Amino acid sequence: MNGVIAAILSVMIGSAAAIGNADCSSIIKEAQRIEQQNAAKEEAAGYVIAIDAGHQAHGNFGQEPIGPGASTMKTKVAGGTSGTTSGVPEYQLTLDVSLKLRDALEEKGYQVVMIRETNDVDITNSERAQIANEADADAFIRVHANGSDSASANGAMTICQTSSNPYNSEYYEDSKRLSELVLDAYTEATGIRKEWVWETDTMSGINWCMVPVTIIELGYMTNPEEDMKMQDEEFQNTMVEGIVAGIETYLDEKKAEEPDEVSTEESTNTGSTLNPEHAEVDEQAAHEKEPQASRDILASTIFTPARKVDRSAKTVRKLIDSAGKGVLDRRHQELLAKTSAEMQALQEALEAEIGRLGGKWSLYLKRLDTDQVIGVHADEKMVAASLIKLFVAGEFFRQTDENMLDIEKYGRLPDAMINVSDNGAANTLINAVGMDNVNKFAQEHGFTETEINRRMLENNGTENYTSAKDCGVMLEQVLAGKYVNPKASERILQALKDQQRTGKIPAGIPSEVPTGNKTGELSYVDNDAAIVWAPSCTYILCIMSSDAGGRISEIVRLSSMVYHAIGE
Repeated sequence: MNGVIAAILSVMIGSAAAIGNADCSSIIKEAQRIEQQNAAKEEAAGYVIAIDAGHQAHGNFGQEPIGPGASTMKTKVAGGTSGTTSGVPEYQLTLDVSLKLRDALEEKGYQVVMIRETNDVDITNSERAQIANEADADAFIRVHANGSDSASANGAMTICQTSSNPYNSEYYEDSKRLSELVLDAYTEATGIRKEWVWETDTMSGINWCMVPVTIIELGYMTNPEEDMKMQDEEFQNTMVEGIVAGIETYLDEKKAEEPDEVSTEESTNTGSTLNPEHAEVDEQAAHEKEPQASRDILASTIFTPARKVDRSAKTVRKLIDSAGKGVLDRRHQELLAKTSAEMQALQEALEAEIGRLGGKWSLYLKRLDTDQVIGVHADEKMVAASLIKLFVAGEFFRQTDENMLDIEKYGRLPDAMINVSDNGAANTLINAVGMDNVNKFAQEHGFTETEINRRMLENNGTENYTSAKDCGVMLEQVLAGKYVNPKASERILQALKDQQRTGKIPAGIPSEVPTGNKTGELSYVDNDAAIVWAPSCTYILCIMSSDAGGRISEIVRLSSMVYHAIGE
């Protein structure tokens, strides 16, 4: 017990003696409670809990190995489900619960590693597991919610690997026990029906784990009653209480398996800063066989858990907080090194191809895994044709968000303006929001080459303008949920995915690859702006052209060049 706590207890017990026997008991009990609480926090500070809020604002449909060294591939991050009644996406529910879980665990003194604390991330399932691995987490809790074709499906489950998992079967027993205890405590606290612990080797986010791990499926978002219950603030607190109780029972059991103490001789032999109270037998034996230098390196490793290294909780927390960012930064640099040559070659090929074409061309390409950009006249102001509708949509959703317009009044017009390029719908919305406001919106949001001067099909001697880069930046904001607001971004994104006019950029890509796009055309103009969820990476490609022959076939060719260079 530290000196401050000891002094407080001394004062409290002394006060009890001065008051007399009648009040002494309650004061001493309070002193003991404080002592126990602080002792529990000191003990909790020796454990590291990693928390992964499942999914993210936008799925990454590229592929990665299902486990270390595997040839079988799986989607990097699936899109997740959403509440059929609440409309809340799974990624938001899991983040809400995970942040509350973080706060509850930290209040008890645990060191917590959050895989994400915002929806605007792109972290694959294998990367999530490796962040927990490098933090050497004592328990990795992956928070998800379920979905089903049947609205009556209900209940909670947990998931872990099988005993014969080819990647990490040595963690099966711990993961299974963690899954059992978390599920038991969670369903007891919430009253949600207990389903089962599902053992499977199909989850890449589990297969990459080298620490005890469980996925908890909180309930079914496709069940109206369960969906709304999980959105309730107080009920979320109850959900968290159950998960915390399960984690603590698991850690208590693990502690009981450890020796109470390590002999003085053993402690001396290690020559490291290992904490004798929590040292583990197998690791201790391994350390005794290592040279002194190796043991010193182990003692200074930032990912060695606090229970094994004599560090203050504050220091450990700072080190842990930097762990996830360090892993992602390193992987980003490795990817940049790998892709820089192919991006340079692609830039040269695109410049050469566009250079031989007649008329005016503009191209903007950004791959979102590395943030690398290729631009060929990307900032040049070009005739927008129907690409201007993307910015009309932005001003429309801004005004409805600020209650200047009633969104219900306009029904599906914003969707039709994009997914079938309905000019009548566009003109209705232009009249509603005002062209000057669209231009103001564009300038305030950095779309400097974007300008609307006429309605669709109107002949007043002017044109509407934008640039390939403006459109590309706009699409990136949509993917990040930052175009006006998350709800507007999600609706525009869905309209792009539902696009009926797919004969340009999507036509240069294999049909099974998901895309979302918006075209534009006049008698002398052909444009397309697209998001491509390719197997190797997600990228944005915008191509604008005018006063040239064979514009559509050339857009298809340019799209194909990009896909075969970076998308396969």
